[in-house]
Amino acid sequence: EVDDTVAEITLNRPENRNSMTEDVFSGLQEAVAAVRADRKLRCVIVTGRGKSFCAGADFKSGVQRGDGDDYISPNERSFAMYQPFLTLLDIEVPTIAAMQGHAIGGGLGLAVVCDIRIANAESKYGANFTRLGLHPGMATTYLLPRLVGVPRAAELLLTGRLVNGREAAEYGLANHAVPGEQVLEKAREIAREIAGAAPLAV
Repeated sequence: EVDDTVAEITLNRPENRNSMTEDVFSGLQEAVAAVRADRKLRCVIVTGRGKSFCAGADFKSGVQRGDGDDYISPNERSFAMYQPFLTLLDIEVPTIAAMQGHAIGGGLGLAVVCDIRIANAESKYGANFTRLGLHPGMATTYLLPRLVGVPRAAELLLTGRLVNGREAAEYGLANHAVPGEQVLEKAREIAREIAGAAPLAV
């Protein structure tokens, strides 16, 4: 949806916690393409419906990509799975993650590729990959240290611990932590401020 110069992309599979399924991937890629083609946009908000912003990969859905006759290395398979979410990095205008609910694993990765993050003070956030026996994916090993510092990132990644929104803001993982019903409005407020600034300078 577009309101003047601000676009909102909404993950809309609340019954599946907005997890990474093929329909979510294809919908997100279409939305990113539409955003990139709209030259009047000044900011993009990414949010979700329901209690989760995004629960990460849904392995039961067969989301693991890169399977076929030819051998593909584990890191290439991992990148192939996360690549649709990483297309957010191709958006030239600022992006804001309005994390109205939980963001876990690849779902947290979707948030950290955005420029600004608004957290629900009561929701849970974390990169729980090691608890699942997986290498941390979705660029979290690259981006988390740049947001929260190397010591804190190492602790979060190695333990797979989840933190609430207030802790996420204290760590620098989120810019703001507000009550759940205020997350989207806070994101819209910041988006309007960005849209009101000089576009080329932004």
